[in-house]
Amino acid sequence: MEKKIIIIALLIVVFILPQKGLAQPKVLIDNPVFTFESIPEGVNIPHAFIIKNIGDTTLHIKDVLPP
Repeated sequence: MEKKIIIIALLIVVFILPQKGLAQPKVLIDNPVFTFESIPEGVNIPHAFIIKNIGDTTLHIKDVLPP
């Protein structure tokens, strides 16, 4: 019985734990660059960048700053 428990624990360590360490978020931005045409001063032109997480864990986006 004790031998079975050791074998099960070893299998968990070998096959399950390494997969947890490999899980990472991965960012996909379809069009990462947008070039604005000539815009008069004071005019607000909106543009949305679509950011997708194609990884296998949660993606956290923090401290977004302009270039």
